[in-house]
Amino acid sequence: MKKRIALFLAALLLAASCRGVWAENTLLADILCGIDYGNQVTYVIGHKSPDADTIGSAMAYAWLLRQLGINAEAAATAKANRETQYALDICGLEQPEILSDAAGKQFILVDHSEYSQALDGMKDARVVGIVDHHGVGDVRNTQRIAVISLPAGATASIIYKMYLDCGVDIPADMARALLIAVLSDTKGMTSNVTLLDREACASLPYAAGIDDVDALYEGMRKAKTSFDGMTAKEIFLSDYKEYLAGETGFGIGSVFTETEESLAELTEMIEKEFPAIYASCGQDMLFCLVSTDGTTWMTWYGEGAEKAVKDSFPQYDGGGRLVFVHGSRMNA
Repeated sequence: MKKRIALFLAALLLAASCRGVWAENTLLADILCGIDYGNQVTYVIGHKSPDADTIGSAMAYAWLLRQLGINAEAAATAKANRETQYALDICGLEQPEILSDAAGKQFILVDHSEYSQALDGMKDARVVGIVDHHGVGDVRNTQRIAVISLPAGATASIIYKMYLDCGVDIPADMARALLIAVLSDTKGMTSNVTLLDREACASLPYAAGIDDVDALYEGMRKAKTSFDGMTAKEIFLSDYKEYLAGETGFGIGSVFTETEESLAELTEMIEKEFPAIYASCGQDMLFCLVSTDGTTWMTWYGEGAEKAVKDSFPQYDGGGRLVFVHGSRMNA
């Protein structure tokens, strides 16, 4: 009997050491702690061309995992874009460590699940978790892995829910990291907004100690549309993702601007540099979306790109561009 009691107590101690706090004995915490992380650090990292959702989600999720007793650290693939850096500065946050190669390391991926969007060397790394709001990509692991994919407006909203599910209070700095991520990916709660995003955006400002959310987002928006001193390539890559369809690789850059007048200027600027950008990106096709609140201009480059546009948009009849206005479509 004494031996059985001793074994039972030892099991409780082991579970508590994983969670960090006995009281946080929740289903999700147990699931996350059930992964074999080994003795090495687990880096929580987002996609290439990191944006606010990628950076904020990595920071907040790594902090949550540490509260559960998991040796996790936030990381980034590159320097944050202007919108994200502005938000980090305003919120008193430091960008995570930048990694250049994933090979031989251990990761949890946030805001992406495709090798084409991941840090170089990810196929030679061990992935033990994924949290994403886009869908299920091609990242694989033959061992147990925790994958959480929900159709929210931002990955950060999912991580906000994970704090609640794990019974862990969100500290002010991590609330700020999550808030700027939700605001960025939902364009100030105007695009792809779900009930979960609304709940997160309603709750996080109190924990973050931010009184004027509109002012915070307005500053982020202005930073995002400030291209002074940037080359066409830097502008194109500031919000850029790569995809693989069969054997065909393609990249999509998304550029947001405040005024209708600058749509043509930015589009022409990128089009002039498309050959050089194409040569450096290593993709079969490139597409660029230049948008205001009401209009998007789409342009492209590379063999097969125009055919892909024709196949996707039958009304396209030439001209090298498409313009989308409030859901309608016409040639530019």
